[in-house]
Amino acid sequence: MVSSTVSGEYQGWVAIISLNKLQKLNSLTEDEFYHLASPLREVERRDEVFITLLLGTGTFFSAIRISKSRDVAPDTDLFRHGLREIVANSLNTSHALYTHSKIFVTTLNGPVVGLFAAVIVFSDFIYCVPHTYLLTPFSSLGLVAEDGALQALVQRMGVVKAKEALIMSRKIEALDLLGFSVLVLEEIEEWLGSHLNGDSMLKLRL
Repeated sequence: MVSSTVSGEYQGWVAIISLNKLQKLNSLTEDEFYHLASPLREVERRDEVFITLLLGTGTFFSAIRISKSRDVAPDTDLFRHGLREIVANSLNTSHALYTHSKIFVTTLNGPVVGLFAAVIVFSDFIYCVPHTYLLTPFSSLGLVAEDGALQALVQRMGVVKAKEALIMSRKIEALDLLGFSVLVLEEIEEWLGSHLNGDSMLKLRL
């Protein structure tokens, strides 16, 4: 499960999916989000895997998504084109995330901006380093929340904090994320290691 921007490997019962677009601060295009959904579906099919670990590389976990424009014919139905090129990809990624049955762990190596703020809320556990912050700059860019970010963030952060993040485009610092993230980064093996039964963990997952 490897692409130039999203790579994966297996270590025992843990699947590790890494974002590797360092030169763009892990900002993914629509097509590259497909390469995030694909390894999630592959991991889903592997019975020996109980934990999926999503991590970034470099200084940012992710920057805001890049919408790469393509040349279209003058008579193109832009609404239909958008459904095919953008909405379908977004739905595919969201479906791969909310149907993922493994224990889903995200480690934030740095700031998370834009769409990925919605992606990570599907995690069972979120760990972060102290300089992490979350930013959803939709209102400052004249956009609406992407990919279910509104409902997902409200459920994870609570109404007040989610409104600050979404409506005010307020940067939420690491200390304010406690409760959204679990704690500052700890070793996954210590918390979800071989002392636990994998089948039992999956059946207990809410």
